[in-house]
Amino acid sequence: MFVFFILLLFAFFLAAGVAGLCLAVNAKDCAVRFEQRQLRAHARGDLSPPDRIATAFGVRVAGGLMALVAFGLTFAALSAAFTG
Repeated sequence: MFVFFILLLFAFFLAAGVAGLCLAVNAKDCAVRFEQRQLRAHARGDLSPPDRIATAFGVRVAGGLMALVAFGLTFAALSAAFTG
């Protein structure tokens, strides 16, 4: 039962790591989407300043940190499985 739990954690953290890498690598597309959203807002007449909460750099950093933490936890699950 313990090995099954460790393998389940391994699969979950590996999937989270791959998702984080996809998010970090896809930052250019995210920046284009943020810009398009702001242009649509201006077309509707919303002249407020642009949202700077989520920038392309912020998305890339968040994705990289998510991948780093997930792969670190994957390594922890593997080391727990192999040490018993």
